[in-house]
Formats: sequence, structure tokens, C-alpha cells
Amino acid sequence: MSKIAAAVFNRKGGVGKTTIAVILAQIALIRHNKVLAVDLDPSRNFSDALGFMKNYFRNSLRLKDTLEDSDADSPEEWIVIDCPPTLDDSSKKAIDFADIIVAPVRPDFFSLSNLAVLYSIALKSGKEKAQMPLVKIGYDNSAMSKIAEQLISERDYPVAEDLPLHKRIPFNITSGLVWSTGLMARSRQPFERLYEKIIKAMDKLNDGVTDINEVWTDRKEEDTNDADI
Repeated sequence: MSKIAAAVFNRKGGVGKTTIAVILAQIALIRHNKVLAVDLDPSRNFSDALGFMKNYFRNSLRLKDTLEDSDADSPEEWIVIDCPPTLDDSSKKAIDFADIIVAPVRPDFFSLSNLAVLYSIALKSGKEKAQMPLVKIGYDNSAMSKIAEQLISERDYPVAEDLPLHKRIPFNITSGLVWSTGLMARSRQPFERLYEKIIKAMDKLNDGVTDINEVWTDRKEEDTNDADI
């Protein structure tokens, strides 16, 4: 597996940004990878959630609240960066630093409206569009979801995964538990699939593949998302 630096960013709060960052970091740790977790959000929820796990994962987890160029040479296999919900200097640095920029989006106009700015800044910093996948969260058959889906399609945004809403996951994270505690294998699959897709995408990008479809749509038949737990 190639070393991966993944930044999780959206200028809108409450879209699941920190939750996704925690899940990626914990899956990497559970799969015996070393993780550097960089918490740039002043709320420090990312640090708090992973701090609960520090003794459990021992020397595999390192926490920081600043991002430095030298972190590119860190010994960890995964660098997970939780960005603040604003396009400040720290977010711009994370966008420039990261290999993959994950943008969680809910089915509403506010979480989609700022994406053009993100893509513009990232492209100017030399990123390929394939390096900036969306992660759809809580999309269903509602009219709003369908409108949001249409906007995503029209703007040709890459989509890494479609995740269901699970009430149990934020409960676990805020209770100091591993994100997947109490979840059946089928409920864990979309989140674990996201992790695996990021690894595969990174390998393809390293091989010079930049076509959005080639990088992100190599997927097996999707399981039906479970209802809220």
C-alpha cells in the first residue's frame, strides 16, 4: 500500500466531516497501520475522539494540531487531516498537502454550494479532479436527494461512496468507543469500502491514472443501505 495523506474538508459544518476522519483513522489503525492524525479544526473533536483510543492503539497513533511540510516524511502509512469548516490558511495548506481530499456532502444546497470554490483552489494548486472525491451521506429517495444527485452529476464531481446515516456511529465516537462497536458486518461495509477505495484510488493516481471514472467507479455491486440504526 502506498502512503496516503487524506484531508477531509467541507466549508459547511455538520456534514459528517470529523466522523469520516475518525472512521478512516480507526479503520487504518485496526488494520495495523500507523496513523498520523492532524486536527486543524479548533473544536478539536477529532483529537478528542482519537484521544480516547490512544492507549488502545499505543504507538500506532500520533496526534498533532498543526500540519508541516516535514510531515510528508513521517513514518506513518496514513495521514488523516480533519480540516476546519472554513477555507482558511490551514485548510489551504491541507488541500495542497493531501493526496486525496474527501468532501462529505449531505443532500442539501448548503453542503454543495461551496464545492466550486474548493475545486477551483485545489486545481490551481496542481490537484487533479480525481483527487477530490465527494462522499454522499444520507442520500435517499427524497426530492431533495434527487436534486442534489442531479447537481453532482451535472458538475461531474467524482463520488467515492454513498454512506447511510447511522445514529450508532456518532454515539460510539462521542462515547470513546471504536466507531463500529455494535454494528453488524453489513452496516460496516460502506465505510470499510470507502477506506479500501481510497487505497485503490491512490495506487491508480500513483500510476498516472487521472480519469474520474477509472479512479472512483471501479466498484462491486453495492449492497442495499440499511435504515438508520
